[in-house]
Amino acid sequence: MRDKKRRGLVRLSPMVPADVHAAAYANAKAAGVSMGKYIAELIRRDQLNEHGRPVWAGDAFGEPDQGELPMTG
Repeated sequence: MRDKKRRGLVRLSPMVPADVHAAAYANAKAAGVSMGKYIAELIRRDQLNEHGRPVWAGDAFGEPDQGELPMTG
């Protein structure tokens, strides 16, 4: 969804646990940037494997062919 007030930006509105939000907010504040800039930089710096999957995803979510439900959105 494009934000009409901010050219070239789109809204990212994930729902996360309160403790994760608090940590992200504190980290963004410590970095001296907005939550949007902080999260954008995390995504830009995400390391991907040879298949384009984040290198940490196997540990967090298991392997993609283990019968998990597909992501939607």
